[in-house]
Amino acid sequence: ALVQWVRDKSHYTRRMASVCTGAFLLAASGLLDGCRVATHWTRCEELARKFPALTVEANPIFIQQGAVWTSAGVTAGIDLCLALVEEDLGRAIALEV
Repeated sequence: ALVQWVRDKSHYTRRMASVCTGAFLLAASGLLDGCRVATHWTRCEELARKFPALTVEANPIFIQQGAVWTSAGVTAGIDLCLALVEEDLGRAIALEV
């Protein structure tokens, strides 16, 4: 049910993002097919094995592929959030956060 909900909501959102192993949910929904993605480094091999349509990268702290963003571990999610703030409100505001 959650996978279908994410898939349905993706048609009504400007962008989707995952932090850490949340990439597994986005991958299960098909939203990451053909994309470069990030997840926690300890789960990269598993994500690549379960979802061969993805290009899983272990080094980036986050990756943007169009309207979909994925980040590595939980702390990297902070960097992803700041990048979203910068995209929406500009660098000056992001630096103040």
